[in-house]
Amino acid sequence: MNAKDEKYIKKIIEYCEATASDIEYFGDDFNEYLTNDHYQRACAFNIIQIGEYIGRLSDEFKDKHPEIAWNSLKAMRNIHAHDYENVIEHLVWETMKVELPELKEYLEKLL
Repeated sequence: MNAKDEKYIKKIIEYCEATASDIEYFGDDFNEYLTNDHYQRACAFNIIQIGEYIGRLSDEFKDKHPEIAWNSLKAMRNIHAHDYENVIEHLVWETMKVELPELKEYLEKLL
């Protein structure tokens, strides 16, 4: 892994941890997420940042790790950044609760 990829992986992990922290702070409750704009904005920021850093990872790195849905995570970022009114909240919740913790665990093992 090159130094840039390592730097970006650390940032992705940081924003995965921030999402987990937001869930802990606001509550592990989908209905709370749906009704709390602050909760949604906090998590949207994290998702945007994660997607941004995924976009900076080298193609070589992503090709070596096809088990991660890089394109899906990047697409989630693009929807939050450019097409927010079309966000599908239950998919965001699943990403926050399942995919990001798995991503964090996977990336931590690579460091």
